[in-house]
Amino acid sequence: MQIICIPPQGFAANSYIVTADGKNAVVVDPAQPRVEDEVRRRGLVPAFVLLTHVHFDHIGGVRGLRYLGAKVLCSADEAVLIGSDADLCEAFGALPPGFSADGTFSDGETKELCGLTVEAVFTPGHTAGSMCYLVRDEKDGGRALFTGDTLFRGSVGRTDFPTGSDSALRQSLKKLARLDGGIPVYPGHGEGSTLADERENNPFLIGL
Repeated sequence: MQIICIPPQGFAANSYIVTADGKNAVVVDPAQPRVEDEVRRRGLVPAFVLLTHVHFDHIGGVRGLRYLGAKVLCSADEAVLIGSDADLCEAFGALPPGFSADGTFSDGETKELCGLTVEAVFTPGHTAGSMCYLVRDEKDGGRALFTGDTLFRGSVGRTDFPTGSDSALRQSLKKLARLDGGIPVYPGHGEGSTLADERENNPFLIGL
């Protein structure tokens, strides 16, 4: 499993291109149109887009990838927020999404996408429908947890935007804290980590 992180230019989220075969890709939170350029440059076919949530700074590259044939997946609770005030596009002067979800995940549901096993971990709090994705490559044993704005290195996502909830986020963090500590964490902003490091050093996870 190869994971390519595309840090943002300006204000946006980390985007991730994930491929098991070097041909087909799953793209997590394509924040900017240049993510499409990187997919093309690498000769990859973007088959699926996974959205941890639909805030404007995580979705700016979705339309281009969808035009190339990618199917957009997120939680059912987040899908209904696309195009609403909760996506923050209007509030921050961003273009409206211009897309809808092609499918949804429920908590604990597993899908086989491009040779990868993708397990959905429902983690509301930053938004009502925030979802983390535990991705595994059964062939090489690779694992990755894409946490969006639920969990960062040393911190967590804010809860004061529409549909956010402190109490829901705390329960979601408890759920993540129970996962295997060796899993690498790929957050929506900032540097990566592992769950073990976050349980030991992140003040929001200590004691959960």
